[in-house]
Amino acid sequence: MTSGNKKQMRSWGRRLTSLFLMTLALALNTINVQTASAMDPNTPIASDGSTIKSTEGASNLQGENGFSGTGISTRNWRLESAEDFANLVALPDPADNGTESIIGVDSRVLVNPTTTYPARAVVLVTFTGGRCTGWLYGKDIVATAGHCVHSGPGGTWKTNVRVYPGRNGILSPYGVCTAKRLHSVTGWTVSGNEAYDYGAIKLNCTIGNTTGWFGFWWQSASLTGLSTRTNGYPGDKPLTQWRSLDFVRSTGTSQIFYQNDTVGGQSGSPVYQLRATGSAFCTGYCSMAIHAYGLHGSVPHSTNNHGTRINQSVFNNLVAWRNLP
Repeated sequence: MTSGNKKQMRSWGRRLTSLFLMTLALALNTINVQTASAMDPNTPIASDGSTIKSTEGASNLQGENGFSGTGISTRNWRLESAEDFANLVALPDPADNGTESIIGVDSRVLVNPTTTYPARAVVLVTFTGGRCTGWLYGKDIVATAGHCVHSGPGGTWKTNVRVYPGRNGILSPYGVCTAKRLHSVTGWTVSGNEAYDYGAIKLNCTIGNTTGWFGFWWQSASLTGLSTRTNGYPGDKPLTQWRSLDFVRSTGTSQIFYQNDTVGGQSGSPVYQLRATGSAFCTGYCSMAIHAYGLHGSVPHSTNNHGTRINQSVFNNLVAWRNLP
């Protein structure tokens, strides 16, 4: 074997070794990510592939107050077009993962007008093939159910996502904003666990400065007995916003249960209350959960509508997503 051949073989050997080490590192990294996800279902995931730590940018407090908005348009959103409206009307009835329920007598009340706070901070969410509800909790971020941004295990991110703050029938008083990025957690996208069925939509506009946004908080103590309000866009009353009142009937670690009346299309609605000045953690209109499901399974799921509780992990993710550019 010539000296040149020996050098070439050594060169190839080094390349193969380098390739093997790179492959091994990637495999170990994948295992570590999968292991972390399996251990922590609140591991955040985004539609653009970016990752963040759940505590990145999180507040040291247990809550953040809302903002009523200026009510003055800066026109950083676009007006709804005739094509937008035609697409809205053509959307099929919502096919939410949970069959949200009217429990007893229908207690929903039409919200009209929707240009007052906090109704204007509640948004109609649309995407290819369906619609949901969401709520602004910052100038350019909407909280919603996980299944409104991602179809779950083996599925994909929703496409053509748009939000219409304060939608009211044929009226779209604050125009329409598109999505810059979608967020959820592996507990939903990988495992399909309804206890982690939450997400967020980062917007290409800052309409929240005009409409305002909800506050939100977490507490380790039980929420049972606290009053609850839900505002959303039910599929049986297309493009109009409805509100229902009740109270927390049961508190779980990752979910709360209530009998606010809802139907398909209201997934992602805020479960909130008006908290008096001086209340712990959050005052004003403050969300404690993200609505997602109706009656199914066993008690308390079989007797109550329910949603993802904003606990410390959910709170930290919401704050971190809000603080991203």
